[in-house]
Amino acid sequence: MIKPTSLLVLPLLVLSLLIPCGVTHAQSFKAAYDEGVRLYDAGNYEEALARFEIAVRANPRSPHARSYMIKSKTAVAQGLGSKKSMEKDLAKIIIPQINFEDAPIGDVLQYLAARTEELTQGKLRPNIIYKGSPEQRQNTLITLSVRNVPVTEALRYVGQISRTHFKYEEHAVVADPNWVAPPNPKLQAAEKAAAEANTDVFSQPAKNVFD
Repeated sequence: MIKPTSLLVLPLLVLSLLIPCGVTHAQSFKAAYDEGVRLYDAGNYEEALARFEIAVRANPRSPHARSYMIKSKTAVAQGLGSKKSMEKDLAKIIIPQINFEDAPIGDVLQYLAARTEELTQGKLRPNIIYKGSPEQRQNTLITLSVRNVPVTEALRYVGQISRTHFKYEEHAVVADPNWVAPPNPKLQAAEKAAAEANTDVFSQPAKNVFD
């Protein structure tokens, strides 16, 4: 017959087995909470939710952990959960060798997409959208010879050679040779201030060194 006191000891024994030796509830809470905040700030709400649930179990009285857990649940329910990053996925794919000589950029992008599909055994084929004209697609020539580079690096090289801007989206990579950087107010203000400072210097009458 099991004594009542034994029934109280069993849950504590099971809990002690689940917690690694040397790790306190406070340490477990802090690790889960800190990681949850990092994931939440990065927009990975599903993974953040899992961490905050662990944090709340470790410290049910923490208002911050509960608040983050509720916000994470809301974000996931609204379809704002973590999304796959095309850039992150392509950065993991290493192409052993690339060798182009005066190849049209359209052919180069098709090759990179097909090679990625081959290396991933059909699991990933990036949809690379070229926003240039047919003439740009055919007449923009790429000469490139590299070894053991991630797909993202290969695209960066292509972008530098052809002055094409690459933007990574959730399901595609957009290549735009006509992209113009948006104005930067801070940079414009700094350039204006520098121009005015130079104007003030040169507008002042020159001093006579013999005075």
